[in-house]
Amino acid sequence: MNLSDVGLDLIISSEGKLKALGDGRYIAYRCPANVWTIYTGCTVGVKEGMIVTEDEGKAMFRAELAKHEAAVTRLVSVDLTQGQFDALVSFSYNVGSGALAGSGLLKKLNKGDYAGACKEFSKWDRATVKGKKTALRGLTIRRAREAALFATRDDAPVIAQKVETPKEPITATQATIAAAPVAAGAVPAIQAVTEAAKSPAIPAPPTAILEQAGAWKGFSAQVLEFGAFAVSSPKSIVVIGVAIAAMVFGPKIAPKLFGRE
Repeated sequence: MNLSDVGLDLIISSEGKLKALGDGRYIAYRCPANVWTIYTGCTVGVKEGMIVTEDEGKAMFRAELAKHEAAVTRLVSVDLTQGQFDALVSFSYNVGSGALAGSGLLKKLNKGDYAGACKEFSKWDRATVKGKKTALRGLTIRRAREAALFATRDDAPVIAQKVETPKEPITATQATIAAAPVAAGAVPAIQAVTEAAKSPAIPAPPTAILEQAGAWKGFSAQVLEFGAFAVSSPKSIVVIGVAIAAMVFGPKIAPKLFGRE
């Protein structure tokens, strides 16, 4: 098994490319544990004042990675997922394969106690600074990332999306519309339901109102027919005039004529 891109990114982002001279070269420096280091955490054969180019640093980095990949393969006697292998290579690259060999992490792992081994990562967040074991924030973060990678499973099931429960029950009509396929040029089902909610149906008028409307329609037609007849017959105009005069002035004149005033 070889280190994956995920494991490689974890190591590079944790180590960084330190002490760049600005001209494509890197100079050796002392890490917090007082070990001479160069480029991306490389320590093998590094001495004070040592300078490497980008290509030389990459070659050193690949060589050290191969050494720690081989160490993890040799030391671990149980099956590993890619995430577990990557986390162990990162751990070994940082603390050394010798430290991994004597660690409680490896002992628990080789007994098949994967959960117990995962908890061991957090115990390795200290380094000797000025003769005293001190917890370093950078190491605490790295150990947490390694433990998280170790805990991932390649065969983990896909997490189902959370579906919000509707606040109000869906009616049978809405369910039918939502389930129906959308024909070409038709309004989508969900849009139809939305529009129906925005524009509720207008209730049909009572039967009495419809009958009155029909009667008024018939009366209007008779008036229009009589009007057309009146216009077409000149004599009828006189008759109409007399009829209208009788309707208007009749109630006022009749009492006087019959002495009922």
